[in-house]
Amino acid sequence: MKKKKFVGLTALLPLALFNVTALPVYAEVTDFQEADTSTEESSAECEVIYKSTYDFSEEIPKYPELDVTASGYEGIYDGKSHGITVDCKTEGATILYSTDGKTYSTKKPEYTNVGTYVTYYKVEKDGYTATTGSAVVKIKEAEIEFDADDCIVFYDGKNHTIDLSVKTDGCKVLYSEDGINYSSKKPEYKEPGTYTVYYKIMRDNYATVTGSSTVTIKPKDNNVNNSNQNNNNKNNASQNGGSQNNSNVDGKADKGISRVQTGDESNILFYSLAFIAAAFGLTKLKGRKEKREKL
Repeated sequence: MKKKKFVGLTALLPLALFNVTALPVYAEVTDFQEADTSTEESSAECEVIYKSTYDFSEEIPKYPELDVTASGYEGIYDGKSHGITVDCKTEGATILYSTDGKTYSTKKPEYTNVGTYVTYYKVEKDGYTATTGSAVVKIKEAEIEFDADDCIVFYDGKNHTIDLSVKTDGCKVLYSEDGINYSSKKPEYKEPGTYTVYYKIMRDNYATVTGSSTVTIKPKDNNVNNSNQNNNNKNNASQNGGSQNNSNVDGKADKGISRVQTGDESNILFYSLAFIAAAFGLTKLKGRKEKREKL
């Protein structure tokens, strides 16, 4: 390869350093390179061989499964805590629980209030296939125990209301006269008529009870009272009449005895004294008569 260069730059360098602005410089640099045609060519043949080293016909080994049983809970609210039951007969396994299926821990969730709850579980052990699943806890509402009776009375000028007795503790009782607007005030009634009282009994975790009873106040029945009074008077008159007839034997004595039976104590004393005075007078007159006869 041959090269030729023409350079006039070295001779002009001192002048350029002296006066840069007036430097009449012309330089040409030419590089010439001849192509090297003495190249050698080489070629090679490549052979690619693909070979399978795994026999897919063989069965892939599997991990043994854990012996796991799981069950949920369903019952009526009793104020106690309840959760799912997970059991693994394989010794050394770890049971994990979750409420969202993502975050697991060894603490088992338990529930007390009414509702439906899903609990996820995972059972693990080295050398075994992990077992996952879920079970449900369902707690139903309890029932409120109570008694409700109507009220039926005769008018007596007093207030009356329905008879409502709640046996379950901690309940809230509301009343209404139209079945729509409720309050804790229990309606009471005095005047004759028929009144409907609506009630609502509530407590957390218990089924709400709604119902109604009536208050009936009847007018005072004067005819019945007068009839009873007349019957009493007739009975008293019959008793007095029978006593007088039975004692009517000896005239004046009859009157005195009948007075006794009628309960007139003042007449008893009067007639007793009169009877004694009469007997004394008769005795005295009889004595005088005997004296006269002797004379």
